[in-house]
Amino acid sequence: MSYVYQERLWRGAGRGCCAAEHGIVASKHPLIGRVGIDVLRRGGNAVDAAVAAAFVDCVVEPAMNGIGGEGVMAIHLSSGEDVIIDYVGRPSKDCTPDMYELLEEVEPGWMGWRRVKDDANIIGHRAATVPGTVAGLARALELYGTMELWEVMEPAIKAAEEGFPVGWWTVSHIAQTMHKFYRFPEWRRLFLKEERYPPLPYTHARRGSPDLLVNRDLARSLKLIAEEGPEAFYRGEIAEAIAMDMERNEGLISMEDLAMYEPIIYKAADGEYRGLEVIYDPSHAGTTLMEILNILEGYNLSDYGFGSYEHLHLLAEAIGLAYADRFKYMGDPEFIRVPLRGLASKAYAEELRGRISLEKALELSPGDPWPYEECTTALAVVDGERNAVAVNQTLVDIFGCGVVVPGTGIVLNNAMYGLNPEPGHANSIMGRKRRIQNVCPTILLEDGEAFMALGAPGGRAIQTSIAQVIVNVVDFGMDIQSAIEAPRIVRETKDVQLDSRFSREVYYRLLAAGHRVAYIDKEIGGWGRPVGIVVDRERGLLYGGVESHFLGFESEAIGY
Repeated sequence: MSYVYQERLWRGAGRGCCAAEHGIVASKHPLIGRVGIDVLRRGGNAVDAAVAAAFVDCVVEPAMNGIGGEGVMAIHLSSGEDVIIDYVGRPSKDCTPDMYELLEEVEPGWMGWRRVKDDANIIGHRAATVPGTVAGLARALELYGTMELWEVMEPAIKAAEEGFPVGWWTVSHIAQTMHKFYRFPEWRRLFLKEERYPPLPYTHARRGSPDLLVNRDLARSLKLIAEEGPEAFYRGEIAEAIAMDMERNEGLISMEDLAMYEPIIYKAADGEYRGLEVIYDPSHAGTTLMEILNILEGYNLSDYGFGSYEHLHLLAEAIGLAYADRFKYMGDPEFIRVPLRGLASKAYAEELRGRISLEKALELSPGDPWPYEECTTALAVVDGERNAVAVNQTLVDIFGCGVVVPGTGIVLNNAMYGLNPEPGHANSIMGRKRRIQNVCPTILLEDGEAFMALGAPGGRAIQTSIAQVIVNVVDFGMDIQSAIEAPRIVRETKDVQLDSRFSREVYYRLLAAGHRVAYIDKEIGGWGRPVGIVVDRERGLLYGGVESHFLGFESEAIGY
């Protein structure tokens, strides 16, 4: 043997938890957290802080999020009320199941649909749905906040108008997508220096003269919304700009489509995991999350130990079974029948456990949940009253469809990519039919009070990352920072991506059991990037944690 394999080892989190008494914001950028904490210090509640932080997120995470995107918010109020605000985008009424020309190949991205000619469901005007972010955040503030819209939007307006130093994370995404979006003049003008090359990322050596990302058109759009409310976006000047740009470029979103948009507000579904109540959104990724947790609940994972073959094998099987069902059954419940209660049923999970062997990997196929039917950037906030909010927002892909609406600074989503372009499936295209979202804001309660608030970006790895953080805290007793930073797996229905910080012995055992395993480095896997807060009622403290492995990834939990 000419060398010894240089293993990456997991020895605990790279940093400690943020600990605070009065409030914490865990988010993907320091500016987001600072704004949220400032709102809490000024007397705002968790919803005020979450909305202010989410608007800032729309500015400082431009590749991930924006007011041209969509999201879901989970809210637990100390009064006992649990609410989901669903502001997922809706396609134009003129979208049809056969609107795209399909090719005889699989698209190269992460959805795995039939490929669309010219990638028209991914890039350009026909890839966008009516954005929901402005309507959702404004409604959350109206119903559950204590501050005025203009108050919570001021920091976002300032960040867009004055600019902020560009970090490695944003620069890397600009570099990754230049080849796709260089064709769009507004994108080039906004994100490239001299419309030719990416800005330089912030470093200590350049602290005196960092490259700033300034978006004065977006600042103006935010001011209009702050002054006129969401009407400015859905019926006013901004709506006219979006509709006009669509008409010029063969897009489908019209003034009528924008004017009809409303977020959906409903009582959160409540599941249970080892005695903790789980508050989740049932119509999107939350149902898949609960199916995974329900299957795992039948095993004493703590007895096997974190990182053991049994732990990872059972996790892989639970995820694979849940995703097989997700791909078969999940769609917009306003348009098709979806067995949401059956999929999240404890009895159905018990049936699925009967298919699992500890010795051999499953041949995955969807189950039958119908007999058990009874009729997816992220931030988390907990305040001094122990109101808890978890938010996931997205443009879907990096910089969405690449379209920046002229004069507005708004990057539009490419949420049409989340609908199957081939007719005849639960998640196929239909006018105003929402895609199944991967965002998964989740809140856990202990004896009716907030215990944990979680969210994550990361595409279809979101719900699996959230499930594993919950298991790490509840089953393995980790603190929230360790639970987030610990190595994880990702699976859908085929390959298991295994973090290379797990031992090679476990890797070989999984292979021997029949799993298809990709043993890959932490830095290049698609793992999801959670943020979370845990409430310690005995100590009267809040603990915050964030994903912090990626180079220049500026996630931070901030408290006071």
